[in-house]
Amino acid sequence: MACFLSYIYDNKDKGDGEMVCLEDKVCQGKRALLVISFGTSHRGTREKTLDVMERSLQQEFAGYEFRRAYTSPTIVRILKERDGIAVDSVKEALERLLQDGFRTVLAQTTHVIRGFEYDRMKEVLGSYQGDFDKLVCGEPLLSGDQDYYEVVQALGKGLEGYRRPGSDLVLMGHGTEHAANLSYARLQQEFLRQGFDDCLVGTAEASPTLKAMEELIRQRKPGRVVLAPFLMVAGEHACRDMAGDGEDSWKSRFLQRGCEVECVMKGLGEYEGIRQVYIRHAKEAEEGI
Repeated sequence: MACFLSYIYDNKDKGDGEMVCLEDKVCQGKRALLVISFGTSHRGTREKTLDVMERSLQQEFAGYEFRRAYTSPTIVRILKERDGIAVDSVKEALERLLQDGFRTVLAQTTHVIRGFEYDRMKEVLGSYQGDFDKLVCGEPLLSGDQDYYEVVQALGKGLEGYRRPGSDLVLMGHGTEHAANLSYARLQQEFLRQGFDDCLVGTAEASPTLKAMEELIRQRKPGRVVLAPFLMVAGEHACRDMAGDGEDSWKSRFLQRGCEVECVMKGLGEYEGIRQVYIRHAKEAEEGI
């Protein structure tokens, strides 16, 4: 930012004519809200999830200038080449904030657990800590006890219309080899603790596996299975792995077992209760500014 007046005399209360850089004064007040997501190339679900999440955070932090970053290089490339949409990586976003004179940054991730993507994001943020006066980051969705309670409340109530006797609700998370994969087992325990014993949690790429979920359904013998993504967006994994027509999709496998199957194509970002968890995390992070 060009300093349109190089210096002013700040001598209203003192006569020493102390010189103060006007640009420095302005920059000290510049605060940015950086919302960091994995991203999605599916426009429909992006508009219902990430875009809504970003707007919700902007409304809560109206005194901050909004910026966006995606952690997936593949998604960033697809959006640029296919749609002409430019989205910064975390590093690019931070560099741009520095160039634009921001000194305070409140970052909020929309990641679900503290997995590998979250760790890499935190590493990049950490490398810029000395470049800003304040750089803080809110936690992902599942971090503390209150988060698990509120997430189960949001989903239990948000999917209440699909739950009925003789049906099981199966949530498909992403899954990871990271130790944070234990978050899914903890979430299952919270569903049971709150009395949602028809809500079952599995993962597409880790444990509990689809095979484990099939065995659980075989034992429980519901006539109907409702599938819903435990993913921020109802993108590629939800469309292909969960609800696809391929013989190895979750829908196909449960159909093969004689169950009636209904798929709810609703990402986590569409639930108001889920968005409120992220907003609370951002407010908690802001306390460090």
